[in-house]
Amino acid sequence: MKFSIKGALVSASLLAASALFSASTQALDVSVSGFIRQEMAYKLNNDENPMNHHGSLLNGETVPNSALTNPGSVALLDALTGGAASGGFLPTSFTKLDEGNENDWNVFATKTEIDFSLGISNNLSGFIKLRGYYQPDVFEEFGDNDGFRVDNRGNEATLLSFSDDDYMIDFPSLYLDYQRGPLWLRVGQQQIAWGEGLFFRVADVANGLDLRRHLFLDFGAEEYSDERMSAPGIRASYVINNEWEIEAFVQMFQPSVLPVRGSPYNLVSYAFTPNYQEGFDKVDDNWNAGFRLRGQLGDLGLQFFAVSRHNPDPIFTWASGGQVLTGGAAALNGPFGASGSTFADQPFVQEPTYGVDSAVEWFTVAGLSGLDGVAALNRLVDDYAYTNDAFTLFSLFGLTDGADPHISTVDQAYPILDTFFTGLGPIGAELEATYAYENVFGFGFNYIFYAEPDTLMDQLVVRFEASYTPDKKFTDPGLSIDHLEKDEWVTSLVFEKYHRFSNEFPATFVVFEWMHKSQSDMLGRHLSGLGGDATHRPGGGEDDRGWDGLVFAFQQPFPNLIWRADLSVLYDLNGGLFVQPAVRYKPSGTWAIEAFANFIDSKDNASIFAGSDWSDDVTLRVTYQF
Repeated sequence: MKFSIKGALVSASLLAASALFSASTQALDVSVSGFIRQEMAYKLNNDENPMNHHGSLLNGETVPNSALTNPGSVALLDALTGGAASGGFLPTSFTKLDEGNENDWNVFATKTEIDFSLGISNNLSGFIKLRGYYQPDVFEEFGDNDGFRVDNRGNEATLLSFSDDDYMIDFPSLYLDYQRGPLWLRVGQQQIAWGEGLFFRVADVANGLDLRRHLFLDFGAEEYSDERMSAPGIRASYVINNEWEIEAFVQMFQPSVLPVRGSPYNLVSYAFTPNYQEGFDKVDDNWNAGFRLRGQLGDLGLQFFAVSRHNPDPIFTWASGGQVLTGGAAALNGPFGASGSTFADQPFVQEPTYGVDSAVEWFTVAGLSGLDGVAALNRLVDDYAYTNDAFTLFSLFGLTDGADPHISTVDQAYPILDTFFTGLGPIGAELEATYAYENVFGFGFNYIFYAEPDTLMDQLVVRFEASYTPDKKFTDPGLSIDHLEKDEWVTSLVFEKYHRFSNEFPATFVVFEWMHKSQSDMLGRHLSGLGGDATHRPGGGEDDRGWDGLVFAFQQPFPNLIWRADLSVLYDLNGGLFVQPAVRYKPSGTWAIEAFANFIDSKDNASIFAGSDWSDDVTLRVTYQF
């Protein structure tokens, strides 16, 4: 059944392609448009991405080896090395080399899109969007910068894409539309955009996001139009009567794509290697499906939706590293204890060039990643027999609470971790991504208020969206193989209107939004993993308040409509702020110049901006349309 459904969807997409190209060769009603654009995001500071090798917050820093100040760890190291610890033969500190890279550009790319609109008959039409994106290697990072290849469909992000280190070519759209009376049908490669929030996604759950180019820091008013992933599918709607319409879709599963390792906006610490392919292989034959009912009750617009899907966002867990130690560390291969496990069974591997090399860095990276560094060690004890054996050995030397191999505090973890780093040197780890099945149920309404003309309440549009996901699975803050599972509510409230503040200027579009999530933040990270740092475990917050974000934005055209000013502000109540002022100059129908700046700040690691507040930049986009 899975094979036949997948085959049907792929065949539908190919059939759409065949029909479209056939139509174009028959010289039917074909129109071609598009643009070519140069996009340049220049950094406004000298900070580097802390998730990349050259951006580590500890580059050039020396931190003490806490293993040599704890009697228990000294005794253990002496037992393993024949007295080297107490004899002064082991390093008393760890120093991370500062290689001094200073990147100037976050983005320096040429982008083009070509749209083919085809009128085939009175009832049948088609659309193709071909997109190309080229970014030369202007970003210095360790190793070969592989900016676009993704290991879930071979080296490709989607079925209809081709990419290499510095370019990608894909088809975001390639479909046929059929319209007859109240029935509308779309077949082929497509995006499904539900919901109307700026930055926030509540009803917009059909497709994941591609964050490889400029993360979510593009022009805010574009509402993820360039990031939303496409996949082959069938979408249909039927107008029941003048007030009600029902819509349904079935679409091949397509995972979200995070920025690749070592790229400007990398979100996963360079010391950790995520494996997407194996998790994707388990679900690549699956499909998502959903329906939506929309209608009007007088002035009140209503919608109800339900989606059965695999969550496109990866859930990370530890994965076995598979390394066999050699040289002086070979004695640590094991097996140890009664389990018969070896070093290769657990996730860590030696990474002498770019690995984590101290307890301070372990907790620093965990805090930036929305993880609990203490819980991660305890999950290793629970999930991997080798680590359980090792921590049982630590307990014999008084480094844990009695005979229990688990640890309870950051202070307790420091000498244990530094004992590992003393013996192994810098380490990395293997991660595995999985894509969990879930059902999402939601509803929403919109209402337009009318009042005295030219007042703030006149034609004020109010929109509300809510979704409920029972038993939603999240990345466990300790990266356990058992995912964290919680029921989650997501709501958003939007106020928007056009208001004329001056007779000389066109109306200003103003929008205010509020989003609340009961279990995770806007990035999908569970709240129980947020707020940790080098000396503290995460503070949590999911049980009492959830996550809240506020958005304010406006667009102001100038009298001649050549100029337009924009402002978008996103405030994270966990202590983060994103401000994007923008200006657009369009002197003709073919040329447009847009400039916007991204100013980002976070109070601590509880904010959604903790991993991106290094990236203040100003972007210039010069576009030629045809």
